[in-house]
Amino acid sequence: MNNLLPISGQSGYNIAFLKPQSFEDAQYAIEQLKQGTVVLFNLAALDPKLAQRISDYAAGSTCAIAGEAREVGNGVFIYTPPSVLIKTQL
Repeated sequence: MNNLLPISGQSGYNIAFLKPQSFEDAQYAIEQLKQGTVVLFNLAALDPKLAQRISDYAAGSTCAIAGEAREVGNGVFIYTPPSVLIKTQL
């Protein structure tokens, strides 16, 4: 996939913006996450059951590597490797 972009101001980090259409797309994304890439999923257009399955898989995989997962919008999720922290502002 050709959708990796550098995160501004950070050296060595990439972010993948993905709209997975299948569970196999999610597996690819988790491989990217394991390699240190931040993954942003847009699941809003998917069938709700598939979106839930992908979200659960990604969240479990992220937890397994001690990363972080957050919903950042309606059906949009961010998954980060342990080297990237998500800061929440109130």
